[in-house]
Amino acid sequence: MDKIFKLFEFFRLYFFTIFSNISPNRNIKSYVIIFLKSAFYNLKYSYKNIFEPSNDIKFKFSKGSYWSRCINHLNFIEKYFDTHQIYKAPVLQLTVQNFSSRFNKKLENNFFSNNRLIDYSKFLSNIFSNVNNKSMLYWFGSFYYTFTSDTISNNDKEFIKNSHVLEIGPGLGLNSLFYSDFNSKQIFYFDLSAMLRIQKKIEKKIKKTHNLNEIIYIDNVAELEKALEHKEYYIVSRYAFSEFPINLRGKFENLIKKSRLSIFLSNVEFENVKNEKYFQDLAKKIEKNLVVKDYYYPEQDRFTKKHKYFILND
Repeated sequence: MDKIFKLFEFFRLYFFTIFSNISPNRNIKSYVIIFLKSAFYNLKYSYKNIFEPSNDIKFKFSKGSYWSRCINHLNFIEKYFDTHQIYKAPVLQLTVQNFSSRFNKKLENNFFSNNRLIDYSKFLSNIFSNVNNKSMLYWFGSFYYTFTSDTISNNDKEFIKNSHVLEIGPGLGLNSLFYSDFNSKQIFYFDLSAMLRIQKKIEKKIKKTHNLNEIIYIDNVAELEKALEHKEYYIVSRYAFSEFPINLRGKFENLIKKSRLSIFLSNVEFENVKNEKYFQDLAKKIEKNLVVKDYYYPEQDRFTKKHKYFILND
């Protein structure tokens, strides 16, 4: 009887997932391709755990905004995918990371010769199955480049050395390796609850061989404000914040105002919100300086050349 119930629960969540549209493009072709990919890969990497899911949490169907629909996919893969294969889920490839076994960039820039970056990339490649080392190097390096290039000022770099960090939408949470190099302060991760559960699993794998600062996982803005009260912190968000609905962004205004430094990487527009205009208005409202810089990264993909950094500071 228990197996019948687990089988029913598996297919209930499976169908929640594949019928939740997570296509970033509004056209039928994209809808169909992502539907088929989700149907195939979500079954391929989950069926072996039908009777041994990672948790007993009961999920309801979520609908509405883009990220609300993604929740169905995230709940499913966290429950049924093995951690070393979780990056193969279409929802994560679309929203969080794009490292894979296929990679054709040359990586000739001197930046990619950084020994620490190379070591971390090799280590992370071994956590996940069938990941090309160069692909991980390129993907992981894009985060590190922000802090080592002239994207931020020397004064900002000094501030980072002595401050806690809040990352909004930290993806798989791999940046904890670099944050733990910068200083010994706490790391705060804000994300959807399903993503936080995934990040905790990956943290356990990393800590088997590497020391990390204390990571505090929070999915509620009010709790986040309490946790950061009286702390010096900076904020980082690569795309996640600028893809939030406006009402959720508004809940972060006080946190951004109290932070001496906030670094947002953003695409031009998301769900009809023009992000440059949004950050200009936000800077005026909370009385912060706004620095806008074009996104640059060695051998970057063409579509990212329109992306920008929005840096708010005192």
